[in-house]
Amino acid sequence: MREEPPGEADASSDLDARGQHTDPDATADSNGITIMTLSAGERITEAIAEAKAAEARELAGTVARPLLIDISGVLSIDREARAVLGRASVSTAIALLGSSPVDRVIGSFLLGGQPPSCPVEFFSSRSEALEWLAGYRRYPESDER
Repeated sequence: MREEPPGEADASSDLDARGQHTDPDATADSNGITIMTLSAGERITEAIAEAKAAEARELAGTVARPLLIDISGVLSIDREARAVLGRASVSTAIALLGSSPVDRVIGSFLLGGQPPSCPVEFFSSRSEALEWLAGYRRYPESDER
């Protein structure tokens, strides 16, 4: 069994009442962009990806939004998780954010395979990712005019 360093949060603290992973840092910001962070050091499985997708849908509500996914430090993303993320239906665009060469490889793995349902790009700069995503914002009030 792996021992946690002192002060590090227990991984079970990110589980909801159904035992699903939750993202305490997931937000739908006032600029119309949903931001999620995948846990550094984690292997992303289909179950984790499904939970993250459900959170993104909940945060988006009834409006498709751009999505920033911070994959910095993620150890791996399995094939089934990649399929889940590739089916993103509530996102107008997805920016993958990473900082290391390993993050770039994982991002490339996510970008490969079946064609995504929306534009997807990898960024090493959060500000550049947010700037790119800003071009994919949709506001319901503008559709009603």
